[in-house]
Amino acid sequence: MKKPQYVILDIPFPETAALERQVIADVIQSPDMMGDVLPLIHKDFFTNTERCGIWELLTDHYNKGLSFDMQTITAEIGKPFIDEILPHLPDAGGSISVIQHTNLLRTGAARRRAYCASLDFLQNAVNPKTTEEDILSSIEGFSRAVEGEAPLLSEVKLAQGIKEVKEEAQRIEALKEQGKTIRISTGFNFLDQYLNKGFKPGQLIVLAARPSVGKTAVMLQMAKTAALSDNPVLLFSLEMTCHELCERLLFSTGKVSPYKMADGEVEWQTFMEAENELSPLPIYINDFSRSLDEIVSRMTRAVKQGRCKIAFIDYLGLIQDTLNPGYNKLYQIIAKITGDLKAVAKRLGIPIVLLCQLNRDQAREKRAPELFDLRDSGSIEQDADVVIMLEPRYEEGRIFAWLRKNRNGKRDLAFVLVPNKTYSAFEEGLPVHELRTPCSISESGNDDSSD
Repeated sequence: MKKPQYVILDIPFPETAALERQVIADVIQSPDMMGDVLPLIHKDFFTNTERCGIWELLTDHYNKGLSFDMQTITAEIGKPFIDEILPHLPDAGGSISVIQHTNLLRTGAARRRAYCASLDFLQNAVNPKTTEEDILSSIEGFSRAVEGEAPLLSEVKLAQGIKEVKEEAQRIEALKEQGKTIRISTGFNFLDQYLNKGFKPGQLIVLAARPSVGKTAVMLQMAKTAALSDNPVLLFSLEMTCHELCERLLFSTGKVSPYKMADGEVEWQTFMEAENELSPLPIYINDFSRSLDEIVSRMTRAVKQGRCKIAFIDYLGLIQDTLNPGYNKLYQIIAKITGDLKAVAKRLGIPIVLLCQLNRDQAREKRAPELFDLRDSGSIEQDADVVIMLEPRYEEGRIFAWLRKNRNGKRDLAFVLVPNKTYSAFEEGLPVHELRTPCSISESGNDDSSD
């Protein structure tokens, strides 16, 4: 391969300031066009705070049904409006120029995002510490950065939506004839029953508990069940190493003792039995990705390569959101992460199981966990299709697993999990009971129904 004859392209930065002013002037002159323009424009298209503020004010007035003529906007904004927009009002024209200017601004904003994303991509590519895998994984992040916040979308006609539902039903029917299912079993009969046979492609599932309660072990049991049904599993472990997860899976078979392994007294016959049981399973472990960008990129590539039908991420609190360094509040970062993961699940057509922690209040108050106990953000509850919460009952040697959210079925249900000696696998007990009022737990009711 010949060395290129240039060092770097001399390409000017795409400027859109004039178009930003023009679009604002256009909608002030033709306010009836705001409904057509609004779906095409995002506030991030505006490159300074004054123009962004003016656009947000126009949007707010439109959404509230208020007037935003020249006198109103001048009175509310003052000098920034006079300096930025007023000179462009004489040039503002009819409906054709409004849409033309809007589309030109969209294109300019896309060029600007592509310019910045390209520079970031090149800087990463020439970094001596960057590997070939790092470069390939950053391609998905590049695409997301160029796409931006306002992709062009169109409404779906009811007839088309029903056609897609019909096609999915036909696909499920065909899979059933082959002894397969489009849904992925959770590994727990109770959950499968209320989730209509398991996790569905496109779902975001949250598995939540306080530290050391057993959410990683439950996750591994779910992953193992999925893999046993020939569903490739991609497991992102931000907390534990691949070595530690493999140990846990070996312990879950009941054929390898952690105590004997620590003492150097491995029973190699049973170890090999466990190895032969687990090794054929299509489980892929990633213990090095840390940013949301890289996790999404690796997930996308794995799906395209047929190595992922379901993804697990352990856990939310350790994901770094590198695409939004401007977010300085934790709830903003978490809202962005959960929103993006839900969108990715839909785009890739796979269920994503996201582990997260609960607030300390639940453990301190000695009650069953509720949705408001999800740590740091209500957006987790909003974005998730399914929320499963674990409540330890240490004195009873068991765990209550609560189905706190189920977008397509019953919720506020619980069932018993009985851990093995190494706390690496669980047997499923009877359902605890069905709550009519969250937080009102009858201990006698629990005991009677779970005996």
